[in-house]
Amino acid sequence: MGRRQGKAIACFLVLALLATFCSGCHRATGAGVTIRIGYITDVTGPGSPILIHFTYILEDLVRYYNEEDPIPGVKIKVVTYDTKADAGRDIPGYDWVRDRGAQVIIVCLAVTAETVKSFAERDKIPVAVMPSTKALIEPPGWAFCFSYPASYAVETLLKWISEERWDWETKGPAKIGCVSWSESYSVDVEEGMQEYCQAHPDKFDYVAGLLPPRGTMTWVGEVERLKDCDYIAIPNIPIATGTFVKEFRAGGNNAVFIGPDAVTASRDYLVKMCGWEAIDGMLTTNFTRTWSEPSPLVDLAKELLYKYHPERAEDIISAGMGYLGGFHSLYTFFDLLQKVVEEVGSENFDSQAFYDEAMRFKTNWEGYPEWGFTETIRYSVKHTAIYEARADVNDVVRVSDWLPVTGVAE
Repeated sequence: MGRRQGKAIACFLVLALLATFCSGCHRATGAGVTIRIGYITDVTGPGSPILIHFTYILEDLVRYYNEEDPIPGVKIKVVTYDTKADAGRDIPGYDWVRDRGAQVIIVCLAVTAETVKSFAERDKIPVAVMPSTKALIEPPGWAFCFSYPASYAVETLLKWISEERWDWETKGPAKIGCVSWSESYSVDVEEGMQEYCQAHPDKFDYVAGLLPPRGTMTWVGEVERLKDCDYIAIPNIPIATGTFVKEFRAGGNNAVFIGPDAVTASRDYLVKMCGWEAIDGMLTTNFTRTWSEPSPLVDLAKELLYKYHPERAEDIISAGMGYLGGFHSLYTFFDLLQKVVEEVGSENFDSQAFYDEAMRFKTNWEGYPEWGFTETIRYSVKHTAIYEARADVNDVVRVSDWLPVTGVAE
């Protein structure tokens, strides 16, 4: 073998070893790996005025993660399906994102998540749900809720009202009712209220839970039935909530409105339709801090909002908690996603890896109690705070410390 030929072979071997080494580095850093996330939501239907905020947040966080690269070398791609709030499109939507390679699916409506839960269980694809109902967490499966069940929130709120606002020992039980369109989130609230009142008849007299079909726009019968209530829950749908509140107040009725977190997301809609005086004193739960309560997560939400939506940032903030509440949930989802990659490596990321890591996921955001899941608990948030709408300041004001959420309280 000639000297030149020997040198050529030696160089080739060195280059081959370097290529092998670099190939190993490539796999370790996850360069070129794409994680596909399915997104099933209402983009153009009746829920879109509120749910559009979730879409903004998801787009913002995907852009942030792809640009800032906190998961080295990993790119995130979202495949979106618009259900138009049509239940008949839920299963086709699930099939559509699954067939396009979704390794985990984000769902914004509880009713959609309840519909696709069994299919996700069959296919072993985790579903990350932004709201929560008992039907989604019982029994625990492949649905992971990034909030607490609406029924738990309203029961915690009733417990607080009986301890802090309503003197039931002197006045007797407070008359209470619930009204909204019939859909999963509202049904969960109504059932939770009814169970709590039945367990505490000395504190609350449950007048009625009225859930007419989706699309109801006049409320003569509901107003008449609930006009003597001290408190009325208005669970969710903005147009249903707004039209009822306006009609109820037009009749001169004085009940205090109450509701779970979803009501705070549509606050601006209520104000524009009914005015601050109509919702003055309204009590709601909220698992996050508000725009006026600085914290690292609130600050990051503002930073990304002004960075990516400078022309509409002020309007989004004034609209209520839709963007901020959703930001907390989706940022926690991405934090979980990052932990999965750190645990198994980007080349090994799949649906099963996400599921396994989710069941031991814990996180501690500054200013918040611990969030996370377990093998039996499928809702991440275990605490809430109570906020009151105040017409004198045109804002909501926190009126409690962090409270543990509960089912039917003892």
